[in-house]
Amino acid sequence: MELLEEIQRLIALETEGDYWDFKEMWHNNKASLLHDIICMANNQVGRDAYIIFGVSDSKSQDGVKVKGVQQAGRKDQQHLIDFLRDKKFAGGVRPPVYLQTLEILDEAGVYKQVDVAIIQNSSKTPFFLVENFRDRDKEIRAGYIYTRIGDTNTAIDSIADLDKIEYLWRKRFGLDLSAVEKLLRLLDSPDDWIGDLNWGNFKYHKYFPEFQIHITQIEDQAQFSDNSIMKNIADHQADKKYSVSNVVITYHSTVLYQEHVLYLDGGRHLIPFPQTNTVYKNYALGRDPSLTYVYLNMDSIPGKLFNCFACAENNWYNEKWDLRPGVAFLSFQDESEQRQFDAFVWGKLQEIEDEYAEALRKKRYVRTASTEDYFIGGWSKANDIKSWHLYEQFRGIAETNLVDKLPDAPEDRR
Repeated sequence: MELLEEIQRLIALETEGDYWDFKEMWHNNKASLLHDIICMANNQVGRDAYIIFGVSDSKSQDGVKVKGVQQAGRKDQQHLIDFLRDKKFAGGVRPPVYLQTLEILDEAGVYKQVDVAIIQNSSKTPFFLVENFRDRDKEIRAGYIYTRIGDTNTAIDSIADLDKIEYLWRKRFGLDLSAVEKLLRLLDSPDDWIGDLNWGNFKYHKYFPEFQIHITQIEDQAQFSDNSIMKNIADHQADKKYSVSNVVITYHSTVLYQEHVLYLDGGRHLIPFPQTNTVYKNYALGRDPSLTYVYLNMDSIPGKLFNCFACAENNWYNEKWDLRPGVAFLSFQDESEQRQFDAFVWGKLQEIEDEYAEALRKKRYVRTASTEDYFIGGWSKANDIKSWHLYEQFRGIAETNLVDKLPDAPEDRR
């Protein structure tokens, strides 16, 4: 859900809750602001939390109403960063907070500005100070752990109940996570895995050795020789030969993940086999125009493996990957960003079809058996080039012309 839609939904509830709080204006007391941020960062529902400025709360005379944020005492993103930077948090770890301003209609149908301080969900709980912080009559005390239950924060001169504090520590140590959720977290720290993928085929986690990664060889490589996805990815490398193995991740004896991995560029790179997705102009009918693209979501197991294998500072295998955006396959931060790309592509499908047809004409391509891959749908050279081009537009990066992405047609293909 987009932030605007979510904040509008919360306002429509006309009450505050476990992870959102309304403020008609910004705090005039710094300790009160810090207390609210800490309570939200230590929320008990394990998600992003919001302090919404410019909306009166349910206890006010008017109830929950969009008022518009007042300029007096108003903060921006840099103010919040500077404000949190010098506070003495335990371990030097501060709540991740950023600010967005939204335009929301009030009861009279007038757009008003509403500031939303977004306190991002974090596994670094509980957040607490190791040095007292006072502003006039308010003081946050060292070692006090605050949280939020329902629509109520722990009082500034009290500490949270023991069971609520226990939940925050369990969250930090991942004690309540499923095996897959814990694996995702462990893959965020590539240096914590022991083993060697250059001269061996096995790794295990040094703190949780029940998590193990095995790469097993596949004898029959001929079965992959006509795989168009693998061939197109390999074609972007200097050495276009590739080989395929299996990666298996286990927790004790349970298989959590199993998929192909590709050795590329003469064995200089190792990557997980990406996924594919197709965007149709008319999804119900599944008809053209459409675009099929190859991708990795970086918050998924294959995406995190890609970072470990090829991108991390101490990557697990041979040379680091040259992350040229959109070349060989697309990468997204998460599924939400991928869905945004899908929506962008949907609005460009006919335009990219026309532009690509013109590029083929300029390069003097003629449809023959040897050029078929540059004309067909599905996963093909055609969609490889079109998805790369649209991805550059989506990212807003310096792009080359679509025609320049097409290789010159050899004489026998014209």
